[in-house]
Amino acid sequence: MNGAVKIEQVNCEVSASWVRIGPVAGVLAIAAYFAAAMANLPYHVALVLAFSMGPLLSVAFMGFYHFLRAHRNSAALQTATVFGVIAGAFVNLMLVVQQSLFMSIPSATRAALGSAWTGLNMVQLGMDISWDIYISVATILLGVVLWKHPRFGMALGGITVFAGLLLLVLNLWTFPTPPGESGLFDVGPFCGPLVCRAIGPDAVFREMVDRSVRSAKTASS
Repeated sequence: MNGAVKIEQVNCEVSASWVRIGPVAGVLAIAAYFAAAMANLPYHVALVLAFSMGPLLSVAFMGFYHFLRAHRNSAALQTATVFGVIAGAFVNLMLVVQQSLFMSIPSATRAALGSAWTGLNMVQLGMDISWDIYISVATILLGVVLWKHPRFGMALGGITVFAGLLLLVLNLWTFPTPPGESGLFDVGPFCGPLVCRAIGPDAVFREMVDRSVRSAKTASS
């Protein structure tokens, strides 16, 4: 019996750690994306920031899982987490391949290659749509979970579902060219801040940590 109590206490402590780490990773992932894309930074600094986005996103989804499952664990939450973690791997793969292509083939050479470069560039654009599919599904399912959560409810859950659906539809509609390069609106940069703003306030996560600690103390007493 003591062994079971100890295991439960360890599980609570691990969940509390994930809840602390997850929102920090989410905020850092978003900051890394906007800094790499918009700030006038040295090339290698921007490269490090861009390459860190995917791993940080995967960690963030693990933190969201441990926070949201405290209310209700579900297939939707678990699937959202799996798709979110995979999305982090896909965006890292896409960015690494993209930058490898751009670094190894100068812009003048790309223009001279013509259709050959267009075909080669489709490799990273194909990886880009894979990232978009996985992050869209993760966002949609996360919205379903938020919809059923008493703290967040229908409004925030509905907005999140709509953002994920819009992201998915636009990217499939313009495939293989990204929406932003097809004259349409790119929803992607706004989905991350939306989710983190929805479930990432410090007070919410402190509440979850306190709840985990209380559960651990109850189990050990």
